[in-house]
Amino acid sequence: MEEARKTLQGAKDWLLEDVALMSAYWHDKMGYTEAWVDANWHLVLDEGHELIEELDEKEDAALLWLINHVNNNPVPLEQCHVVGTVVESGSYHCMSCGHDNVLESKQYLTPCEICHYGLMSTHNQ
Repeated sequence: MEEARKTLQGAKDWLLEDVALMSAYWHDKMGYTEAWVDANWHLVLDEGHELIEELDEKEDAALLWLINHVNNNPVPLEQCHVVGTVVESGSYHCMSCGHDNVLESKQYLTPCEICHYGLMSTHNQ
C-alpha cells in the first residue's frame, strides 16, 4: 500500500510540474505574441483585409469539400451551374432529364432545351 501511495504521489508531482512548465511556456509565448501585435498593430490592420479574404476562400473551399464528401454527391457542387449564370461554351448536362445542352459561346445559361429544368452540370458521368 505504501509503495502504491509513493507511486501515485510521484505521478501527481510529475503531472503538476509538467502543467507548470506548459503554463509558463504558453504565458511566455502569448506575452511575446501580444508584444509583437502591440508593436506592429499598423501592419496587422493594413494586411488584415487580405488575410480575411484568404481565410474566406480557404473556408469556402473547405465547406465545398465537406458538402461534396459528406453527402456523397454524384456531381461535385463546383461543377453544377444554375440557369441565369454566365457560363463558358461547352456541353451542359441537364440534372433532370440527362440531355446535353451545347453552348457555342460564353453566355447566360438557359433552361434545358428538352425539359426546361434549371440545373446543369459539366461533370463527366
